[in-house]
Amino acid sequence: MADEKLWDEVSASGTASSVQLSSFLDSVQDLPSFVRFIDALREDREDADCKEAARPAGPYSSGWNGWENGSIANFLEASVAWATTWTDDSRGDAAHLAADNPWKAAARILYAGKHYE
Repeated sequence: MADEKLWDEVSASGTASSVQLSSFLDSVQDLPSFVRFIDALREDREDADCKEAARPAGPYSSGWNGWENGSIANFLEASVAWATTWTDDSRGDAAHLAADNPWKAAARILYAGKHYE
């Protein structure tokens, strides 16, 4: 029962985080809004780290606030993997990513590093 409650809380934190970060992502259009997005992503990670320190999410969860990648190396690797999938894979839609302004495309790539495995 305790594990199920924890999983529900971790899942809810991921949903709330996604809603909040999506708002910042949607507003990216230039350098200042891109920097605001990066700062929101940083704050989201700090919040996840605080939650993890207080109450570990456990091995069967994506982590607090939906974070899959805890180290900067894993985060950047996932960002690159996601972008490569979008641009090189027939499943991806490179035109969609390329159609975004460059600031939003960069923000999308960074955002993907949070949750892409």
